[in-house]
Amino acid sequence: MAGETGPIHVSRAVAMVIAAFLALSCFNVLEITLSTFTTFRRRRGLYFWSMLIAAWGTLVHAISGFLRYFALAPNFPMSVLICIGWYAMVTGQSVVLYSRLHLVTTHKQYLRFVLWMIIVDAFVFHVPTTILFLGSNHGVSSWVSPFNIYERVQLTGFSVQEIIISTLYIWETLTGLRPVLALKGPRGNRVVMNIILVNAIAIALDVVLLVLEYTGYFDIQTTFKPLVYSLKLKMEFTVLNSLVAVIRASPTSIEEIQQSHDDLHIQPRWSGDHSSHSRDGVDPEQLGSHEAQLRDRSRSKKPTSSPGSWTSEYPMISVGPGVS
Repeated sequence: MAGETGPIHVSRAVAMVIAAFLALSCFNVLEITLSTFTTFRRRRGLYFWSMLIAAWGTLVHAISGFLRYFALAPNFPMSVLICIGWYAMVTGQSVVLYSRLHLVTTHKQYLRFVLWMIIVDAFVFHVPTTILFLGSNHGVSSWVSPFNIYERVQLTGFSVQEIIISTLYIWETLTGLRPVLALKGPRGNRVVMNIILVNAIAIALDVVLLVLEYTGYFDIQTTFKPLVYSLKLKMEFTVLNSLVAVIRASPTSIEEIQQSHDDLHIQPRWSGDHSSHSRDGVDPEQLGSHEAQLRDRSRSKKPTSSPGSWTSEYPMISVGPGVS
């Protein structure tokens, strides 16, 4: 067996690789925890707690799996901790993405669909896998074969869930959020590209886990998984916080409005010369109208309720002071 029922016997090289996975996972979790407590001003809310639970679950899953594989702790208690950490790591990761999905989409049906998908998948995949895994590690040898089958089922199911959420982020960013962030200039465009890149990498990492599982490397897959989830959590934490920051930033100066014009390929005329001749085939009155609209947007985005907070004119974006 490759670790389904207890400790493993591997070469020194493989053991060193597994230890490296553990060390990197723990380092990432520590960094995520420190970043979370230093970034959030208000330490409450779904995003804050799901981030911490997912990070700490990854740590519990990684350490208990390492101790179990190398017979450094009793097998069954470590198996229980592996399951607890697995719940927090996998479902917690999806809840983190769900908690910030409203920033990129206005479609409430998408939000409801993702929420119910997470809830249903948690029961469908966590519960049977836990029963089969704990039974296999408590001496019920007849459960080992069903566990091996359902292990692939649950890994595929959770991977599909995360791919759906990541694809939704990419699609909504390209179709709905990109025109909004284009008004923020190069910084907004960078956030768009970062969101797409991070979610594409997350999909690629899920594919790697599936390949390891279906090629029979159970021990490598299960020790590589905490590293994958800690990396995804770390990337998503960075890019989602940058999304909040760039949404909060509003152009308040003529120079920033000029930059917005450049990004939209509009040639503004800031001088008072509004002659009847068009420049580069663009009507001067139309240019003046663009300038007025951008100035109105700039004024409308200034704080109205409290310092450091504003509400965007775009219905999907409503950001208060600090990261919440």
